[in-house]
Amino acid sequence: MEVNALIKVGAVFKGDKIIPKWFVWEGRKYEIKEVNYTWQDRQGIEVLYHFAVTDGINYYELSFNNQKMVWKLKKIDINHDS
Repeated sequence: MEVNALIKVGAVFKGDKIIPKWFVWEGRKYEIKEVNYTWQDRQGIEVLYHFAVTDGINYYELSFNNQKMVWKLKKIDINHDS
């Protein structure tokens, strides 16, 4: 499901790595259990860092814009088996 919403994220910046630990969306805090995949792309001078993460139940795609210093929740993949 496409979301594309601004979110708050708690992340650890370790050298050149960004490790998201939790995010808040619509007043609810989601603990990130695992970062499954990361990748980057560019929009002009802006570098977008993408993270495929899970809270142990559902999957989320987060992005971080290094120029605007904003995080977005791009997509949610809801696990209907839980």
